[in-house]
Amino acid sequence: MSTLGELKTRARRKVDAVGNNFFTDEEVGDYINNGLAELYDIIIMKYEDYFVSSISFSLVSGQSTYEFSSLGLGDFYKLLGVDAVQGTDTVRVKRCQFSDRNVYKNDEGRYNHRGYANYEYAIRGNSIEFLPDPESTDTIKVFYIPQFTKLTKDSDLVDNRIMINWEEYAAIIAAMKMRHKEETSTTALERDLDRVRALIEEAAGNRDAAEPMGITDEFSGVLPHHRWGF
Repeated sequence: MSTLGELKTRARRKVDAVGNNFFTDEEVGDYINNGLAELYDIIIMKYEDYFVSSISFSLVSGQSTYEFSSLGLGDFYKLLGVDAVQGTDTVRVKRCQFSDRNVYKNDEGRYNHRGYANYEYAIRGNSIEFLPDPESTDTIKVFYIPQFTKLTKDSDLVDNRIMINWEEYAAIIAAMKMRHKEETSTTALERDLDRVRALIEEAAGNRDAAEPMGITDEFSGVLPHHRWGF
């Protein structure tokens, strides 16, 4: 793992700008964070669970919408899954598609949980909504990918889930931005960036070579008597 200060120096070396006050340390730090944020997106879009966080909260009977800020989800980026704890059972909560937003507004009770939680969730803006309005106080567990966290101090370390050779991506991005400010050519740096990105794209996939991803069992995480039709 490199520090922010080390990445700043690495980027400056690429454009012969060590000690050059034309680029302030704060500015180069911003460039490095831009590169790290872009690298973060490349990695998470592989969906290999490099960055996974979770929080739990209890439903309030009759309340459908829960603001992220009230749940401690201020760093929410992408959802990975939602579970409901009902007594001694933990079951999946299915996603409610936007096109189905009015399904539960009829009086006919047109839903059948089939072993899942008897409500569904939807991410709407900066909140998570449960449909229909829950009548229980189940404990909900949300698994999600958090947002990228900026490095602010020179001693701050790059997240150890980012391989040390992948950090080169951020240094090249910062070097390119310095070249842009100078209004000089970035051609050589662009070739380096393409090479490093190709390496990351290839290496970041198939993180678990022992058990590669397969087709998801639609009934995994449902109550057993519903799974087997008993």
